[in-house]
Amino acid sequence: MPGTNIKKQNVRPTPAIVRKAIFDILRNIEDKTFIDLYAGKGLVGIEAIKRGAKEVIFVERDPVLCIFIKNSLEKKNLMDRAKVYNLDSIKFLNEMAVKYDIIFADPPYESGELERIFNIFEKKNLLNKDGVLILQHYKNESLKEKLKNLKIHKCYRYGDTFLTVYRRNE
Repeated sequence: MPGTNIKKQNVRPTPAIVRKAIFDILRNIEDKTFIDLYAGKGLVGIEAIKRGAKEVIFVERDPVLCIFIKNSLEKKNLMDRAKVYNLDSIKFLNEMAVKYDIIFADPPYESGELERIFNIFEKKNLLNKDGVLILQHYKNESLKEKLKNLKIHKCYRYGDTFLTVYRRNE
């Protein structure tokens, strides 16, 4: 497929300080279900398993990165609480039939993917009652204040990277 090598070179792993911040924001994730969209090398999802998540779903469209994630999980004996899907994240969200506790998305910066995520969250309720959507995005990207039954709870800045947390309106 043309451009595949370019995509692999554009993998932007979530920096350690931002990964730490994600889990500081979430606090206790024990026994929670967690989706790592645009998983890349799977660093955020692997951290979720290590911190006690009941189940982590990795969604990555690059088959080479999916193999990397699976190898990392097997090496660390973490496969029993993980599923790896070689799928486009938007396709995965569209087909999702169950709700999760935490959905983390780190789409390529300024790619238009945030708008596609918003469109799905405007139509579907994908989170459990106390569920959280966390979006990692570039500082210049505009976000929607509200998405159907979710609204921005808080934004955190780490250099040019933002973490925006959505929770229920209630």
